[in-house]
Amino acid sequence: MFNTVGIRTYGLEFAQTLPIVQMSAVGALPWQPKTDYASSQLQAVINLPCYVPILKSKAAEHWAIEQSVPEVRAHMRPVVEVVLEDSPLADLKKFIRRVIPKWPTETVLTFDTGHLDQTQPIEATDRAILWTARKLLEQGVAAKSVMRLSDDPSILEEVAEATELHGHGACLRLGSQEKDPSADEAASLWPRVLAVSGLSPIEVDLLIDFRTVEKPRDVERVTTVATQVLEWASQCGPWRSVTLASGAFPESISSLPSGSATPLRRYDAELFCRVVEEGSSIVPDFGDYGIWHPGTTANMRYRPNPNLKYTYQRDWQIYREQRTLPGHESFFTLCERVVDSEHWPDAGAAYSAGDKEIARCAQHKGGPGGATQWLQWGASHHFAHVVDRLTTLGEP
Repeated sequence: MFNTVGIRTYGLEFAQTLPIVQMSAVGALPWQPKTDYASSQLQAVINLPCYVPILKSKAAEHWAIEQSVPEVRAHMRPVVEVVLEDSPLADLKKFIRRVIPKWPTETVLTFDTGHLDQTQPIEATDRAILWTARKLLEQGVAAKSVMRLSDDPSILEEVAEATELHGHGACLRLGSQEKDPSADEAASLWPRVLAVSGLSPIEVDLLIDFRTVEKPRDVERVTTVATQVLEWASQCGPWRSVTLASGAFPESISSLPSGSATPLRRYDAELFCRVVEEGSSIVPDFGDYGIWHPGTTANMRYRPNPNLKYTYQRDWQIYREQRTLPGHESFFTLCERVVDSEHWPDAGAAYSAGDKEIARCAQHKGGPGGATQWLQWGASHHFAHVVDRLTTLGEP
């Protein structure tokens, strides 16, 4: 759908040299690099969007990233939010513990500490951003930090220091839980951010985040605003990358029927396609909140019935089962339904790490897992499916 759009000269970024990609778990990639990937300075000259999942720093999200094959991760730039649960120091230490053991060495981690008070020292004089950047650097994890137009100068100064430490730029995130991104606000406040941080646009990933887009009316409304913000961005660039992000997954699926798949429209994907069809001078990368609602931050404190959020084309297929068998064994029945459906990929269990587990459960082998594992497996499939569609169709 993007064959009339000009060449993109930004998007992909790697923390170290990778071998030439031959095949992907989602099938042969539509392009083959002629040389080894360069390090953090690589920028792909291809007419395909990258995938930018915005995730909470929780077990399921980390597993899905870590278990994705390198060929899928090569088309992803994950943004991970530090979850506010305890004190800032305790939350940051938990974040580091989750990242360090298995974070892919070739993937640059964009971390967002915006849920914390970023103006207060964590240890010594370092505040949240610089403390986190130092800890990640000590452990060999390539990273960049998130900043916002309204950030205090002390925060922007730490972003600049973190950028100098890691050498992977920074991320400017527009929009919040309270308000959508605005071209007028960006035009007014961006010069101050530039002056205080000392960064240039080419060092900055621009993340235009509309958060919740849950119905067709939201898509109509946001398309106009997003086009205006992209027009502003085109006048202020070139940027390191530009991403249009939103989230469409509902807060709860408990009211949906059991025993069959219920489709839920991926309005975040609809929005992206609508904006591109408007003919913006920038073809953005695609960002979403995976299979989570944008506002979900609390730990799960209940035992949901067996369920799976399974992405298929422009929908999520929601599979649910009553807990009629001992424990979670009804999940085996659910997985049989998935494997026997039109939603099951041609590559089967090889499609993603999550699909491998779903195929195992469909054969009643091993354990059925629980709520965290069902999220892991659904997210793993979602990441592979979005990358599959972006690299073959040019749309999510």
